[in-house]
This record gives sequence, C-alpha cells and structure tokens, in this order.
Amino acid sequence: MIQIDGLFIHTVQREDFLVRGCVLHGAKRTVVWDTLTRPQDMAPVLRMCASQMPLVVYSHADWDHVGGTAVFGPDTLVMAHRSCLARFQDDVPQTLRSLRTNEPGFWDDVRLIEPNVLFDTRLDLDLGGLTLELHRLPGHTADAIVGFVPQWGLLLAGDTVELPCPCVPHEPDLVSWISGLTQWLHHPGLRRVLPSHGPSGRPEVVAQTIAYLQGLLHGRPVPMPAALPAFYSQTHLDNMQACGLKIV
Repeated sequence: MIQIDGLFIHTVQREDFLVRGCVLHGAKRTVVWDTLTRPQDMAPVLRMCASQMPLVVYSHADWDHVGGTAVFGPDTLVMAHRSCLARFQDDVPQTLRSLRTNEPGFWDDVRLIEPNVLFDTRLDLDLGGLTLELHRLPGHTADAIVGFVPQWGLLLAGDTVELPCPCVPHEPDLVSWISGLTQWLHHPGLRRVLPSHGPSGRPEVVAQTIAYLQGLLHGRPVPMPAALPAFYSQTHLDNMQACGLKIV
C-alpha cells in the first residue's frame, strides 16, 4: 500500500492484470474508492479504518471493483451512480456465479453489497479538509463515474481511463465517452490521474486514452505496442470487434 498525504493506494494482482483502489482520509470522514475483487483484498484497508467506518464508492459495478465490500459489514454506506444498482439485480450476481464455477472455493467469501446512496449526475462529499466530487462519465459502462479531489488536483478515473487501452463495451457510445474525458483533460485544476488499471500519471494519461477511443471512432485504430500483454492484446481485438472494425 502506497501512502501520499491522506491518500492510500491499494492494489491487487490478478493473473493477467492489476486492480487499483484507494482510501481517502479527511479530517471528518474516510472514503474507500472501490473494494477490489474479494474481502481478503481489503484486509489492510479494514485495519486502517478500524477507528472509523468508511464510506464506500463504486466507480462502477464490474466484479473487480465491488467484491470486497462485505469486509466492512452489511450496513456500509455505498455510493454509486443510480444505474449501478440495477446491475446488482442482473450481471453482477451472474458474474459471481460464473467465477465460483470456474474457481471453486476461491470466491466463497464474497457477499455482494448493493449501493444504497445513489446519484444521477454529481454528488460532492465533504471529508473534512478534502472534497471528493463524484461525476458520472458513461462509456466503459453505463454506470461509470469518476472522482475528483480539487485540493490535490486528483482524478480517480476508474475504468474510464486505461493504457494501453480501456475495455470497450458492445455498441459503445464513444462520442459521449470522449466528450467526458476531454472536459477533464481541459480542467484547469487537473494535475494527476489515478486509473483502476494500467499506469497512473499526469493528464497525458487521459489524452492517450482519448486518442485510442478516437481511433476506434474514426476507423483508424491506434497501433498497439509490439510487446503487448496477452490481456490487452485480446482487449484490443475485442474493442475493434465491438466497434465493427475489421481485424487484420
């Protein structure tokens, strides 16, 4: 776990990709941004939050972002976009059943905790000396959001930003996705970007993701690095197929 001021960055490594969440400590409240894949992932965070029950924020409802919430108990306040809740009635439990079938025993301790504080466009959280702004940014999924901490110039990008390429859904709304990211790229206070996967860094991480999405939108895919990990090689091919582009 990496600590920077009141920000604690927590990662876990799955077989072929890394998942990143974080903890924000304000003077009044603590927020956990995503709970990764299962309760064991969150053991260091639970120890850190022993004196104060944290608020949890889901960047979206994909399995690798919501699986560890039960470690904080069933009454945890969980914040998310309104459309996130519907996914807990549909694809989220279906995905968990599939994981349990493919890896018997490994996912037995996962107990899905639905979001219970919902918003549509924006929700601001006063943590005491820090503000976490939650903003909707659909594209990767319909329920995707980002978080912004103006005091740090920090964008918690979830899966809306990812290098070398994000995962694009079937029949994506690339125009809205690109538009949302472009607004953040030009935000005067943006200094640092922390995605859930891939490298973090300066606003150029957002610019490179925009360039990749624009390539798909205009039928001119950005060339991928020669030594591309298998996960991202397959993701790029899936993205092209989702956008109706010819794979050569």
